[in-house]
Amino acid sequence: MTPQRLLRFEDRPSLVARTAALLLDDLCVRQARNGSVSLCLTGGTLANEVYDEVAVRLSNSPLRAGDLHLWWNWDYFIATDNPDRNSLQALSRLGGALTLDPAKIHPIPSSSVSSDPEAAAAQYAQDLAENAPIDLCLLELSPLGGVAGIFPSHLDPPTAAVAAGITDAPLPYPELVTLTRAGLNACREIWILAAGETIAPALGPVLHHDLALPASHLTGAETLLWLADTAALAAVPFHRCTL
Repeated sequence: MTPQRLLRFEDRPSLVARTAALLLDDLCVRQARNGSVSLCLTGGTLANEVYDEVAVRLSNSPLRAGDLHLWWNWDYFIATDNPDRNSLQALSRLGGALTLDPAKIHPIPSSSVSSDPEAAAAQYAQDLAENAPIDLCLLELSPLGGVAGIFPSHLDPPTAAVAAGITDAPLPYPELVTLTRAGLNACREIWILAAGETIAPALGPVLHHDLALPASHLTGAETLLWLADTAALAAVPFHRCTL
């Protein structure tokens, strides 16, 4: 089982600021070592706040945007120009601060270019296979204990596919495409964001490996890092040591 690390923050703003700083540092280290780096983004209000903070910090970062590959671990199966698309929200935040190479931006196929969620998932799985593994995958824990577009009602498809189409998601748009457990665990490193008291009932059981919750199945990456605020960790005991 992948060792888990947990970083605790006093509140949501400090979580967002520190996550953005750590993310940029990690990407720059990987670029210096390997020449390029791949980052898999997620959707959600907390993740979007991190992207806003990343954009603010980019002017003082040595990150080379031209050597950055962007992927997504889930997105709604709606029109490409729909403002609720995760890819559109992330790029609107980062695009003004980064001169990205269009050839290295890999959004999940939308309903504008694919016939149905399963077809979009199959295409994305092929694209991922040609570029695997992803260096770092950013996720946001949901109140249901889910990550990406995986919910307890459909923990995983009946195959080992790395991406799947969902048609009954408990979200504003029921159709989406998500990386599966296999797809997420194929990433070298996974970071999971968790903030707010609504997350507390899920975060405790996930950290104790409740296999009924999708986030408990993140076990394949080389590194699994939790970034959570005090409110989300309300049900998780800890000891504060002062020397």
